Amino acid sequence: MQENFRRSIRKMTGNSVRLSVRPNRSSMVANLSQSMMVTWSIVLYEHLDAMLNDPSVNVGSSELISYSETAWKLADVSFPQIIADANKLYDEFRAKWMQRFSTDEVMRLLLESGEFMQHDEEKGWVLNVKNNKQDINAFYSATIHLLVSDAEPLFVRMNGRVMQLQEKLCKYWHSESAVDAVSKLLPSLEASLRDKENAMVVSLRSSLNALAKKRFAAAFATKAPARYYTTASSCARNVGRYWNPHYAYENGFLAFTDDFCDYARGLTIQIIEWYQSKWALFLRGFSRGQLNLFETTASYKA
Repeated sequence: MQENFRRSIRKMTGNSVRLSVRPNRSSMVANLSQSMMVTWSIVLYEHLDAMLNDPSVNVGSSELISYSETAWKLADVSFPQIIADANKLYDEFRAKWMQRFSTDEVMRLLLESGEFMQHDEEKGWVLNVKNNKQDINAFYSATIHLLVSDAEPLFVRMNGRVMQLQEKLCKYWHSESAVDAVSKLLPSLEASLRDKENAMVVSLRSSLNALAKKRFAAAFATKAPARYYTTASSCARNVGRYWNPHYAYENGFLAFTDDFCDYARGLTIQIIEWYQSKWALFLRGFSRGQLNLFETTASYKA
């Protein structure tokens, strides 16, 4: 995980990423089994049962089981290219929105709305967004929601590339390696987890809007009196000071955009790399010498 993604997670969610040094293997296996589709679990059981009841199927000429050379080579070339394309798209996305949220553009947006920024002849310019759900939602919809809704298609597009590649990998993998009960174990296990994977990706995609909205609202969760500024430009620069605590950016929206882009890119790359690792694991198959894992019915049931 890249440091800028880790940092953006801390900013967007308010929590740091903590990785367990010693994972609980029993718990992981239990969670894995609960994630499997029932139909494919039955298929997997039948293949294991067939293998244990007929030891002769364990004897073959190939040392590697469930290994597909074509699929392996395709994955090795394709995943790095998808990652490179994703980085390029998110670079362009960031540049576009950093320009759209320049101070002049933010000021223009606030002035044209006629409701978010008001001028008092004696006090000056003030942001007219109260700490209530209605005002915050309206302001979010007019500003950051546009950024988030523009990012979601990028996420979907890159995930679609991964899904297309996955279908190709499965086609080669199944045709080249799934020839008997033993070699069908890994393909059955992979297929049994598909629904859980898809649900995970859908959940992560929906997190973009949910986290953006939560962080946006945090900037207005204050009971302090409204602050007035001498110029409209100064008022625009200070909107969302919560997002820009060290004044590293010209205005708060630029700070928000930079953090959000780090998060959206990092999340997308993390998913692609997860699938890359998944297929690196499955496509290498296993060696015939590892079949002792399934030698006895007792060990299988345990």
